Amino acid sequence: MWDSDEIKPLSRSTFLDLIHNRIPAIRLDGFAGKEEIDGLSNALHRHACRTNSIKEVTRLGISQYEQGIRVSKDNYFLMADKLNKVFSQIFSRSFSPVQRLIDELEALGLDVGVMSEPGFGAYFAGNGKLRSGRTPIHVDYSPQDSDGWAIADSKYQLAWNLYLRVPPQGGELLIWDKHWEPEDDEYLVENNYFYQEEVVSGAPMMRVKVNPGEVMMINSRNYHSVAEAEDRFAFGSFISVFDDLRVRFWS
Repeated sequence: MWDSDEIKPLSRSTFLDLIHNRIPAIRLDGFAGKEEIDGLSNALHRHACRTNSIKEVTRLGISQYEQGIRVSKDNYFLMADKLNKVFSQIFSRSFSPVQRLIDELEALGLDVGVMSEPGFGAYFAGNGKLRSGRTPIHVDYSPQDSDGWAIADSKYQLAWNLYLRVPPQGGELLIWDKHWEPEDDEYLVENNYFYQEEVVSGAPMMRVKVNPGEVMMINSRNYHSVAEAEDRFAFGSFISVFDDLRVRFWS
Protein backbone atom coordinates (compact mmCIF):
# COMPACT_ATOMS: atom_id res chain seq x y z
CA MET A 1 0.00 0.00 0.00
CA TRP A 2 1.17 3.54 -0.74
CA ASP A 3 2.62 5.45 2.20
CA SER A 4 1.93 8.68 0.33
CA ASP A 5 0.00 9.70 -2.79
CA GLU A 6 2.77 12.14 -3.74
CA ILE A 7 4.56 11.58 -7.05
CA LYS A 8 8.27 11.85 -6.28
CA PRO A 9 11.40 12.81 -8.28
CA LEU A 10 13.93 10.10 -9.07
CA SER A 11 16.45 9.09 -6.41
CA ARG A 12 17.74 5.76 -5.17
CA SER A 13 15.32 5.86 -2.24
CA THR A 14 12.28 6.73 -4.38
CA PHE A 15 13.22 4.01 -6.87
CA LEU A 16 13.18 1.50 -4.01
CA ASP A 17 9.91 2.99 -2.74
CA LEU A 18 8.36 2.52 -6.18
CA ILE A 19 9.34 -1.13 -6.61
CA HIS A 20 7.94 -1.83 -3.12
CA ASN A 21 4.70 0.05 -3.95
CA ARG A 22 5.18 2.70 -1.27
CA ILE A 23 4.57 5.56 -3.73
CA PRO A 24 2.34 5.75 -6.85
CA ALA A 25 4.89 7.01 -9.38
CA ILE A 26 8.17 8.78 -10.11
CA ARG A 27 8.23 11.83 -12.38
CA LEU A 28 11.38 13.01 -14.20
CA ASP A 29 10.66 16.63 -15.17
CA GLY A 30 12.48 18.03 -18.17
CA PHE A 31 13.85 14.66 -19.23
CA ALA A 32 13.98 15.85 -22.86
CA GLY A 33 13.71 19.26 -24.50
CA LYS A 34 11.29 20.29 -27.24
CA GLU A 35 13.85 19.93 -30.04
CA GLU A 36 14.74 16.46 -28.78
CA ILE A 37 11.15 15.20 -28.57
CA ASP A 38 10.31 16.72 -31.96
CA GLY A 39 13.41 15.09 -33.45
CA LEU A 40 12.59 11.69 -31.96
CA SER A 41 8.93 11.95 -33.04
CA ASN A 42 9.94 12.81 -36.61
CA ALA A 43 12.54 10.04 -36.76
CA LEU A 44 10.02 7.46 -35.52
CA HIS A 45 7.40 8.63 -38.02
CA ARG A 46 9.87 8.61 -40.91
CA HIS A 47 10.88 5.05 -40.22
CA ALA A 48 7.36 3.95 -39.30
CA CYS A 49 8.21 0.45 -37.98
CA ARG A 50 4.60 -0.14 -37.04
CA THR A 51 3.45 -3.33 -35.35
CA ASN A 52 -0.18 -3.04 -34.28
CA SER A 53 -0.55 -4.98 -31.05
CA ILE A 54 -3.88 -3.93 -29.59
CA LYS A 55 -6.58 -1.81 -31.14
CA GLU A 56 -5.91 1.23 -28.93
CA VAL A 57 -2.19 1.43 -29.78
CA THR A 58 -0.10 1.55 -32.94
CA ARG A 59 3.29 0.38 -31.78
CA LEU A 60 6.47 1.63 -33.42
CA GLY A 61 8.47 -1.39 -32.36
CA ILE A 62 7.45 -4.80 -31.01
CA SER A 63 5.84 -6.33 -27.96
CA GLN A 64 7.25 -9.37 -26.15
CA TYR A 65 3.67 -10.38 -25.37
CA GLU A 66 2.22 -9.98 -28.87
CA GLN A 67 5.17 -11.06 -31.02
CA GLY A 68 6.68 -13.47 -28.47
CA ILE A 69 4.18 -15.15 -26.20
CA ARG A 70 1.37 -15.11 -28.79
CA VAL A 71 3.67 -16.21 -31.62
CA SER A 72 6.98 -17.70 -30.46
CA LYS A 73 10.20 -16.86 -28.66
CA ASP A 74 12.11 -17.45 -31.91
CA ASN A 75 9.89 -14.93 -33.68
CA TYR A 76 10.34 -12.27 -31.02
CA PHE A 77 14.14 -12.47 -30.94
CA LEU A 78 14.40 -12.54 -34.73
CA MET A 79 12.38 -9.32 -34.84
CA ALA A 80 14.29 -7.87 -31.87
CA ASP A 81 17.63 -8.38 -33.61
CA LYS A 82 16.39 -6.55 -36.72
CA LEU A 83 14.69 -3.73 -34.84
CA ASN A 84 17.61 -3.10 -32.48
CA LYS A 85 19.63 -2.18 -35.59
CA VAL A 86 16.79 -0.04 -36.98
CA PHE A 87 16.30 1.85 -33.72
CA SER A 88 20.03 2.50 -33.40
CA GLN A 89 19.68 4.45 -36.65
CA ILE A 90 16.59 6.27 -35.36
CA PHE A 91 18.38 7.27 -32.15
CA SER A 92 21.42 8.44 -34.09
CA ARG A 93 19.16 11.01 -35.81
CA SER A 94 17.63 12.15 -32.53
CA PHE A 95 18.58 10.71 -29.13
CA SER A 96 18.05 7.51 -27.16
CA PRO A 97 15.61 7.87 -24.24
CA VAL A 98 16.50 4.31 -23.22
CA GLN A 99 20.20 5.08 -22.85
CA ARG A 100 19.47 8.37 -21.11
CA LEU A 101 17.30 6.65 -18.50
CA ILE A 102 19.86 3.85 -18.10
CA ASP A 103 22.46 6.55 -17.38
CA GLU A 104 20.15 8.19 -14.82
CA LEU A 105 19.68 4.89 -12.98
CA GLU A 106 23.35 3.94 -13.15
CA ALA A 107 24.12 7.28 -11.47
CA LEU A 108 22.13 5.95 -8.48
CA GLY A 109 24.59 3.06 -8.11
CA LEU A 110 22.34 0.45 -9.73
CA ASP A 111 23.38 -2.34 -12.12
CA VAL A 112 21.43 -1.35 -15.24
CA GLY A 113 21.25 -2.62 -18.83
CA VAL A 114 19.09 -4.14 -21.55
CA MET A 115 17.64 -7.58 -20.79
CA SER A 116 19.09 -10.64 -22.52
CA GLU A 117 17.71 -14.17 -22.91
CA PRO A 118 20.09 -17.14 -22.60
CA GLY A 119 20.49 -18.77 -26.01
CA PHE A 120 18.70 -15.94 -27.84
CA GLY A 121 20.39 -12.61 -27.11
CA ALA A 122 19.21 -9.08 -26.37
CA TYR A 123 15.58 -8.13 -25.97
CA PHE A 124 14.16 -5.16 -27.84
CA ALA A 125 13.74 -2.16 -25.54
CA GLY A 126 11.80 1.01 -26.29
CA ASN A 127 8.56 1.40 -28.25
CA GLY A 128 6.90 4.42 -29.74
CA LYS A 129 3.19 4.27 -28.92
CA LEU A 130 0.54 6.19 -30.85
CA ARG A 131 -2.65 5.97 -28.82
CA SER A 132 -6.25 6.95 -29.53
CA GLY A 133 -9.28 6.06 -27.46
CA ARG A 134 -8.94 4.77 -23.91
CA THR A 135 -6.83 1.92 -22.61
CA PRO A 136 -8.77 -0.42 -20.29
CA ILE A 137 -7.67 -1.38 -16.80
CA HIS A 138 -4.77 -3.83 -16.91
CA VAL A 139 -1.43 -4.80 -15.41
CA ASP A 140 1.94 -5.62 -16.96
CA TYR A 141 3.80 -8.20 -14.92
CA SER A 142 6.02 -10.83 -16.54
CA PRO A 143 5.90 -13.42 -13.69
CA GLN A 144 2.15 -13.53 -14.43
CA ASP A 145 2.37 -14.34 -18.14
CA SER A 146 5.96 -15.13 -19.27
CA ASP A 147 6.78 -18.57 -17.93
CA GLY A 148 9.87 -19.89 -19.68
CA TRP A 149 11.31 -16.42 -20.32
CA ALA A 150 14.16 -14.93 -18.27
CA ILE A 151 12.01 -11.90 -17.34
CA ALA A 152 9.66 -14.23 -15.45
CA ASP A 153 12.36 -14.56 -12.77
CA SER A 154 12.13 -10.85 -11.90
CA LYS A 155 10.61 -9.83 -8.60
CA TYR A 156 9.38 -6.36 -9.55
CA GLN A 157 8.34 -4.72 -12.80
CA LEU A 158 8.13 -1.05 -13.71
CA ALA A 159 6.91 0.76 -16.80
CA TRP A 160 8.10 4.15 -17.99
CA ASN A 161 7.03 6.56 -20.70
CA LEU A 162 8.57 9.69 -22.16
CA TYR A 163 5.68 11.81 -23.42
CA LEU A 164 6.27 13.19 -26.91
CA ARG A 165 2.83 14.59 -27.68
CA VAL A 166 -0.07 15.02 -25.26
CA PRO A 167 -3.57 16.22 -26.28
CA PRO A 168 -4.90 19.31 -24.46
CA GLN A 169 -7.79 17.25 -23.08
CA GLY A 170 -7.75 13.67 -21.81
CA GLY A 171 -4.99 11.11 -21.91
CA GLU A 172 -4.37 11.12 -18.16
CA LEU A 173 -2.65 8.18 -16.52
CA LEU A 174 -4.88 6.38 -14.00
CA ILE A 175 -3.14 4.31 -11.30
CA TRP A 176 -4.78 2.22 -8.58
CA ASP A 177 -3.18 1.33 -5.27
CA LYS A 178 -3.73 -2.35 -5.89
CA HIS A 179 -1.25 -4.99 -7.04
CA TRP A 180 -2.30 -7.85 -9.30
CA GLU A 181 -2.74 -11.15 -7.45
CA PRO A 182 -3.52 -14.52 -9.09
CA GLU A 183 -7.06 -14.59 -7.68
CA ASP A 184 -7.82 -11.36 -9.59
CA ASP A 185 -7.93 -13.29 -12.85
CA GLU A 186 -11.57 -14.13 -12.22
CA TYR A 187 -12.13 -10.55 -13.43
CA LEU A 188 -10.02 -10.95 -16.58
CA VAL A 189 -12.07 -10.29 -19.71
CA GLU A 190 -12.17 -13.52 -21.71
CA ASN A 191 -9.60 -13.74 -24.52
CA ASN A 192 -8.23 -10.32 -23.68
CA TYR A 193 -5.48 -8.60 -21.69
CA PHE A 194 -7.64 -6.29 -19.57
CA TYR A 195 -9.90 -6.60 -16.54
CA GLN A 196 -13.45 -5.78 -15.55
CA GLU A 197 -13.65 -2.58 -13.52
CA GLU A 198 -14.77 -4.56 -10.46
CA VAL A 199 -11.18 -5.73 -10.01
CA VAL A 200 -10.25 -2.32 -8.52
CA SER A 201 -13.45 -1.76 -6.57
CA GLY A 202 -12.65 0.13 -3.35
CA ALA A 203 -8.96 0.70 -4.22
CA PRO A 204 -7.58 4.27 -4.10
CA MET A 205 -6.95 5.74 -7.55
CA MET A 206 -4.85 8.63 -8.83
CA ARG A 207 -5.51 10.53 -12.09
CA VAL A 208 -2.21 11.98 -13.30
CA LYS A 209 -1.88 14.67 -15.96
CA VAL A 210 1.22 14.06 -18.07
CA ASN A 211 3.27 16.63 -19.98
CA PRO A 212 5.51 16.57 -23.08
CA GLY A 213 9.20 16.06 -22.29
CA GLU A 214 8.72 14.35 -18.93
CA VAL A 215 9.09 10.71 -17.96
CA MET A 216 6.58 8.97 -15.73
CA MET A 217 7.58 5.69 -14.10
CA ILE A 218 5.07 3.39 -12.38
CA ASN A 219 4.97 -0.03 -10.79
CA SER A 220 3.28 -1.93 -13.63
CA ARG A 221 1.98 -4.67 -11.33
CA ASN A 222 -0.43 -2.00 -10.10
CA TYR A 223 -3.65 -1.75 -12.06
CA HIS A 224 -3.51 1.19 -14.47
CA SER A 225 -5.17 2.61 -17.58
CA VAL A 226 -5.10 5.64 -19.87
CA ALA A 227 -8.08 7.98 -20.12
CA GLU A 228 -9.74 8.75 -23.46
CA ALA A 229 -7.40 10.64 -25.76
CA GLU A 230 -6.68 11.34 -29.40
CA ASP A 231 -3.18 11.31 -30.89
CA ARG A 232 -1.25 10.76 -27.66
CA PHE A 233 2.34 9.84 -28.49
CA ALA A 234 4.78 8.33 -26.00
CA PHE A 235 7.97 6.30 -25.96
CA GLY A 236 8.89 3.78 -23.28
CA SER A 237 9.51 0.23 -22.12
CA PHE A 238 9.31 -2.10 -19.17
CA ILE A 239 11.97 -2.51 -16.48
CA SER A 240 12.47 -5.80 -14.67
CA VAL A 241 14.11 -5.64 -11.24
CA PHE A 242 15.56 -8.84 -9.79
CA ASP A 243 16.22 -9.88 -6.19
CA ASP A 244 19.85 -8.71 -6.46
CA LEU A 245 18.61 -5.28 -7.71
CA ARG A 246 19.75 -5.90 -11.27
CA VAL A 247 17.70 -3.52 -13.42
CA ARG A 248 16.96 -4.61 -16.99
CA PHE A 249 15.04 -2.86 -19.80
CA TRP A 250 12.84 -4.64 -22.36
CA SER A 251 9.70 -4.28 -24.45
